[in-house]
Amino acid sequence: MKIALFLLSLVLVVRLAGSSAWVEPEVLEAGEEITIFYDPAGGALAGASRIFVYRAFNDWGAIAGPDQEMELDEETGVFSFSYRVSEAAYGIDFVFRDANDNWDNNGGADWHVAVNAGAGFGELPGPPRLPETASRARVMMQGFYWDVPAGTWYATMAEKAAELRNMGSGQGIDRMWFPPPSKGESGPHSMGYDPYDYFDLGQYSQKGTVRTRFGTQTELKAVLSAYREQGIVCMADIVLNHRSGGAWETNPNTGAAYWTDFSGVASGRATWTYDDFHPSSLELSDEGVFAGFPDVCHVANEGSGDPGYDLVEWGNWLMDTENAGFDGGWRFDYVKGVSPSMIRRFSTGTGNAFGILECWDGMAMIEAYQTVCGGASAFDFPGYYTMRDVFNSATGAGDISSLVDPERVYAARDSEYAVTFVANHDTDEITRNRMLAYAFILTYEGYPCLFWRDYFDRGLADLGGQSGNGIKALVWARGALAGGRPKVEVLQGDDRDLLVYGSRSGIPSAPGYLVAINDGVSQVGEAIVKTGNPYLRGKRLKCYAWFSYAAGQNVQPSDVVCGEDGTVVLKCPARGYAVYGPADLAAPVVEPSGFDSEEGTLSVTVRNTIDSQDYLIEASSDPRSIGSWEEVKAFAGSESDRTEVVLPVEAGQSVLWKVRTVGPGTED
Repeated sequence: MKIALFLLSLVLVVRLAGSSAWVEPEVLEAGEEITIFYDPAGGALAGASRIFVYRAFNDWGAIAGPDQEMELDEETGVFSFSYRVSEAAYGIDFVFRDANDNWDNNGGADWHVAVNAGAGFGELPGPPRLPETASRARVMMQGFYWDVPAGTWYATMAEKAAELRNMGSGQGIDRMWFPPPSKGESGPHSMGYDPYDYFDLGQYSQKGTVRTRFGTQTELKAVLSAYREQGIVCMADIVLNHRSGGAWETNPNTGAAYWTDFSGVASGRATWTYDDFHPSSLELSDEGVFAGFPDVCHVANEGSGDPGYDLVEWGNWLMDTENAGFDGGWRFDYVKGVSPSMIRRFSTGTGNAFGILECWDGMAMIEAYQTVCGGASAFDFPGYYTMRDVFNSATGAGDISSLVDPERVYAARDSEYAVTFVANHDTDEITRNRMLAYAFILTYEGYPCLFWRDYFDRGLADLGGQSGNGIKALVWARGALAGGRPKVEVLQGDDRDLLVYGSRSGIPSAPGYLVAINDGVSQVGEAIVKTGNPYLRGKRLKCYAWFSYAAGQNVQPSDVVCGEDGTVVLKCPARGYAVYGPADLAAPVVEPSGFDSEEGTLSVTVRNTIDSQDYLIEASSDPRSIGSWEEVKAFAGSESDRTEVVLPVEAGQSVLWKVRTVGPGTED
């Protein structure tokens, strides 16, 4: 039997029957250099003249490549290899092989050594504020999917800008995530994840095309301008880990050849060659490789021609409206293959832009990266898979209470940095009850990201039916009722079928809501709960957003009354959801905008209005007198949350105005 012990010091090495491996220093620190030692004597690789280490970190979460050859000490017969541990590591993993592909994996157990996790580097300064005209719903959208129609996608996106800003009563998205904009190796077919010429956005003829799959540089600038005019910022998907499509050349560091010569790109920028990729004379490997693409070495950062420098320059170039005009930050692709220091450098070098990490892994790995990446947000992959497991059950066997479990949902653990989603271009596995998943991410904490295909192609915007159905109604509720940043109290979180939560508190312009999601197959869910939100207590609550997949149950739930102590009985249809808020909402606000003395009229803007809701403006010259308020103008809310109204008024008259909601289901 072969046994290997994990030993942290040369002095403490004990060899039993079989090979042995150990590391130095005795205590491993993330971000610091370490050395792995391996003595093959008596083991599976005994007598080998060349040994390679196959290594990773965080339970094989990110695997370095290519395998690195270890240095042999002829005197002792011990092999060694030194490298810098990832700043995001809490453990390292390794096994060994010889030149003939024989392996030593520690008897099937591999070798694993704990690492003291990085303490973090503190948050970078916050990203630029959103425009004043941005929706307050705090919802973003991924504006593409895999294999979108080639050639005209930017034009398609541009057509939808106004609609996405105003999904209903002024609420909409505030950020659009664009596909990787650079010319890829596969030219007109590329989705952008095989970047060839970073500075070609569809203006050079190379790789068989001028335009990218999505359009030309001119069309990209136009679509970015269209969204900017609507108060929607635009985020670029960027690929820092690898590059693709270079010419074949020999790497003197290894004697092998690969596709790493980019000296011929049409833009004449970032003309890298073999030593700008791993294995480089500066660094043999980094955190991870992807799909055999040339793996960029980011160590060189002194000036033009150095990858670390060129990539930051590219980011700033993309932000310039002369070239593109991205103003909403970056989605960092495959961060497990990129040093956190490079992500921090890119963020700070581009004005501390907003960033989202694509760390496609579990909670521990996401937290490890988020800690050392300067305050970037991260996609909530644990939450995505938890929703999949809950909602995909045909029999309702999923446990809906797991959606608020901080061990299973990143948004329940660290909502400030969690970007929640139901589907994206890589993974689309929630095949049942998808609207329940949207109801959750759009009413729970975190920053929800809509998927273009769900909203437009699959009809989930309004489900083709009632006004309270679909994504639009949920986005409106998030913005108008919760102000875009709900802070949630779980009111019933121990039932496998029915989950109830609500806003902890509110303000007059965003009083909050109560949410019920029922994963039960056929029975209407009912719960008696008590809210601590003072803006909901003592109110009649109306259901503003609802839906049900159950036959005959997709009807608007009736109003309910929340007692003065916060007790309320909520009902929710099977395989459905219901979002309740104050029936009278917050009082709309009147703002004068222009006086016409000749016509004797005053133009006013009424904010916080709801599309098609009836309102009445009243006026009084002496509000202290009972009965002094007179009806002046009735009007209906517009699609925007701002409605323009013209009122009769006399010059020199001192008048106070107020607006009240009228009609069925409201309180004066």
